[in-house]
Amino acid sequence: MKNGQAGHVESFEASTYQFPAIRGIQAGKEYYITMFPLKSIVQLFSFDDSDLPPKMRAQRTLNHARIPVIANYLVSNPKDYVLSR
Repeated sequence: MKNGQAGHVESFEASTYQFPAIRGIQAGKEYYITMFPLKSIVQLFSFDDSDLPPKMRAQRTLNHARIPVIANYLVSNPKDYVLSR
């Protein structure tokens, strides 16, 4: 191997991360959850949201009127529901 290629491979391996994951089943569908240190978020998930208006960047508040609708959806689709974040 040429020195340049070996250096490239080594730098790629140095930039990989490993985190433990848990596999689960929700409504018969497989999903995975992983946890990692909060200080890693900035490095792993950089996103420039400066173009978004502040309202679009804020976390939504709970709409209590939606609770019965969501509950009905879960009961009506016990084997095929999908919940968002």
